[in-house]
Amino acid sequence: MDSGHPDLQRRRLLASLLAAGVSPQVLATAMPEEEYILSAQGSHEQAYGLGQVRRHHGDAQSASTGFRGHGASVHPLKPGIALMYSRRPGDRCVEVDLRTNTVKQAFVCPEGHHLFGHGCFSQDGTILFTSEADFRSGKGKIGIRDSRTYQRIGEYDSHGVGPHEIKLMPDGKTLLVANGGLLTHPKTGRKTLNLDSMESRLSYIDLSKGQQLEAFKVPEDKASIRHIDVASDGTVAIATQVQRAAMRHNELVPLGAVQKPGQALEMLAEPAVLIHHMQDYMGSVAINNRTRIAGFTSPRGNVAAFWHLDEARFVQYHQLHDVCGLGVSNDEQHFVISNSSGQLRFLDANTLQEDKTKRLHFPHMRWDNHLLVTRV
Repeated sequence: MDSGHPDLQRRRLLASLLAAGVSPQVLATAMPEEEYILSAQGSHEQAYGLGQVRRHHGDAQSASTGFRGHGASVHPLKPGIALMYSRRPGDRCVEVDLRTNTVKQAFVCPEGHHLFGHGCFSQDGTILFTSEADFRSGKGKIGIRDSRTYQRIGEYDSHGVGPHEIKLMPDGKTLLVANGGLLTHPKTGRKTLNLDSMESRLSYIDLSKGQQLEAFKVPEDKASIRHIDVASDGTVAIATQVQRAAMRHNELVPLGAVQKPGQALEMLAEPAVLIHHMQDYMGSVAINNRTRIAGFTSPRGNVAAFWHLDEARFVQYHQLHDVCGLGVSNDEQHFVISNSSGQLRFLDANTLQEDKTKRLHFPHMRWDNHLLVTRV
């Protein structure tokens, strides 16, 4: 075996430190961190789980969950722990130990609630927020839980219907909610029950009181705000999905938007040919803070597209079949994209050209909608 292989180097370092009398507890925090790529994956119940790729090892494995996941979060207070949330209308979230690739525990929504596949933590990491629906009333809710025990300690109104992705704003005091506006019920699966009356909005919520501070809408009533990302300065990138069947016109609808702090939404309307190619659907959005570029994926259009945040200017696109997962490497040097065929590609964050030497392909994995890059 190559003496320069990262796994061998880590094992040799571990052995030498243990021989020197360093405790395992100290080693857990002292060992070099490794980059992990996380994504829900699987194509059927027996295969569903949280997939993980260790970048420098080039291997992939999955912690079996028995349900289809959607988004994931890294636990800020539990090293090596990630959460995976079930896609709507599921009601379960699991805690996964990435080092052992095992599910440690799970929690479920209260009776009458379901998840929307996303969550985030408070600034100090002690509170977990989840986007939920009270399907008895039809109202969107933000579940509030102790992040250590996952005991539910309260809830806020999402100030809309169908809250999907949620993000903590940089001030640590405001929760940003993509209220998609789509009403669903577990008895009817993923069928939308309110297409005629749907109303999507981007809501800023005061976490101290649960009050809505501001709300914004996109120009098209039938565009559902589903996914969001927030830059370090508070600039927001927004990805929508258009409910074309409910529209009364056939005009092209911009799918992405940018909102700078204190300003209105700015729609990303060009290039029209590319937006048309996306077929009314953006699946994920991610911001690279170093380059100030936001990426958006469209599995229907088989394309990842990139705009500059500050100028709302189109930069580049990359074609990949059924691409949906999108993230940023820990060093912010690359965008990482994934698809349902188990492929991972790495795009230079400056030029947006693919580094083909970094390509990874795991045919046994079926990466789902979202991708998260972290260190363990």
